[in-house]
Amino acid sequence: MPESHATVWRIPSTHLDEAWGLYVSAVASGEDQPGLPPGRWRLRWVVRGAAILVAPGRRRQRVEAGDVVLSSASSGGNLVPDPDQTCRIHQVDFGGAWMERWEEAGFFGVLPRVIRAGFDESLLGLLVKLMELAKAPGPDSGRLMAGVLGNLLARLECANRTGSELGRKQGLIQDAYRLLGDPERSRMGLETFSGDLGVSYSWFRRSFRNHTGLTPQRYRLLQQLDRACQLLSDTSLPVGTIAERLGFSSQAYFARRFRKETGFSPTVWRRQQLGEETQAEAVIRDAP
Repeated sequence: MPESHATVWRIPSTHLDEAWGLYVSAVASGEDQPGLPPGRWRLRWVVRGAAILVAPGRRRQRVEAGDVVLSSASSGGNLVPDPDQTCRIHQVDFGGAWMERWEEAGFFGVLPRVIRAGFDESLLGLLVKLMELAKAPGPDSGRLMAGVLGNLLARLECANRTGSELGRKQGLIQDAYRLLGDPERSRMGLETFSGDLGVSYSWFRRSFRNHTGLTPQRYRLLQQLDRACQLLSDTSLPVGTIAERLGFSSQAYFARRFRKETGFSPTVWRRQQLGEETQAEAVIRDAP
């Protein structure tokens, strides 16, 4: 990946660990590690950026933040960096008779498998626990790590197999974030977004609000205004041009919404960012 290196914790497995049926051989954070020994599997959680999953006999598949990739030494599956985004992953290499039986039984489907797990705190907490155990291994940490990993795999398998609310909703919310933050789609109606996601608008609006605390319309407005602040401070574009570029119906409407959210007109906000506050503006700002 574009990261310059990865931090890797290798865990030597004992005879007891292997006899237990599931064992962790390495935990890493940063970039993808090449190759896997025979009989091993790898779980990779993309926590930032994006990459392309390339596997023998498979079409290339884009994976983004919130996606989990499960692969094996026999299935292959490399993550090729997206040159436009810095990508970071957390990964776990593991083996054992349990996983061998699960794969033979058809759990997880055909590997490599992409599971849209999102950023569920309880799942990420299991991954963090694995990293903590790997950093400071104790006499029985091998079997403790196996227990945590087994829990994580079971929950990911349920999301993958049943299309559970976790997998479905988290995946849709991630897609919604990308669509609502895309400047090229700023003029599109929100009903069009729900159509692109394959769900009804009422379901989309309710799920998005439950997940984020914001309606899709409110979230998009805040994204537009955040982008407006960047353009006002980093460019000399006229306010009217910025309003048009960000999809506002008019400069007056843009200025009205900007003032309501920031307390300043776009012009005054720009002057403050450039250190060009007028005396009259300073008086108003400092007024009790």
